[in-house]
Amino acid sequence: MPVSGRVPFSPGRGGPPVSQTALSVGHVLRSLVDAYPLAWADSWDAVGLLVGDPSWRARRALVTLDANASAVDRAIEAGCDVLVTHHPPFLEPLDRVTPATDQGALVLRAARAGVAIISMHTNLDRSPAGATALPEFLGLAVIRPLEPQIDGLPSSVRMGRLCTVERTTLEAFASRIGSTLGVWPRVWGDRHAPIQSVAVGNGSVRSLIPASRDARADVLLGGEVRYHDALDAVASGLAIIEAGHDATEWPMVALLATAVRGVLGDDAVIEEPASIGWWTAKGE
Repeated sequence: MPVSGRVPFSPGRGGPPVSQTALSVGHVLRSLVDAYPLAWADSWDAVGLLVGDPSWRARRALVTLDANASAVDRAIEAGCDVLVTHHPPFLEPLDRVTPATDQGALVLRAARAGVAIISMHTNLDRSPAGATALPEFLGLAVIRPLEPQIDGLPSSVRMGRLCTVERTTLEAFASRIGSTLGVWPRVWGDRHAPIQSVAVGNGSVRSLIPASRDARADVLLGGEVRYHDALDAVASGLAIIEAGHDATEWPMVALLATAVRGVLGDDAVIEEPASIGWWTAKGE
């Protein structure tokens, strides 16, 4: 069952093989891949089964945003044999897996405990459900995809969405976004500028700036952009709202949890609630 371009790491120890009637890591993986095909991911990305063996038994799963050491620990403590995340534990291929590196230690700890790690990253971002998750969470009316169509992919499989809101100001719109997501966004542009057309992406949205300009959006909302990209965008008339990478991607976790529940059942899936990993200091 070829489901990833990478070879999953799996040492001699790990979860026990399953019987013909038991559910396996492969069953969970197949459900996720059916919903979010790996071919939809960027070429540089790490997606699919990244740690473990498809034949390992799958009885309980933790679904969260990041595949970090803390998430592995929580999965082990909760008695889970599958950790499903949006962000992968690594992006660059590992040239060694030893405790000497943070990533190596994470992979070893998960594999020794029999916890498989499955990540759905840019393939989920680009999916119709993933690209509309944040706009729908924010109550925005979606018009069309933003990213130019990619050869070989369905027209709906594109990152970002162009949306509309009732006419408001940049300041009022940014405040609404901050209240909904529970963050203090960084805003670039005239606070009194009128806003009606909104380009939306989750996580890093630098790549969506050209498409947002072409769509004549008033503002691009996402996780973050680079400083000089923000300056250039504002100079061209496109305001920017940076609401935080994680804050804009937590809606993805619900999508992943739904797919996993379809395999393991409601009681066997722990969906972690949104948790922002940073905070903003305010002056007196």
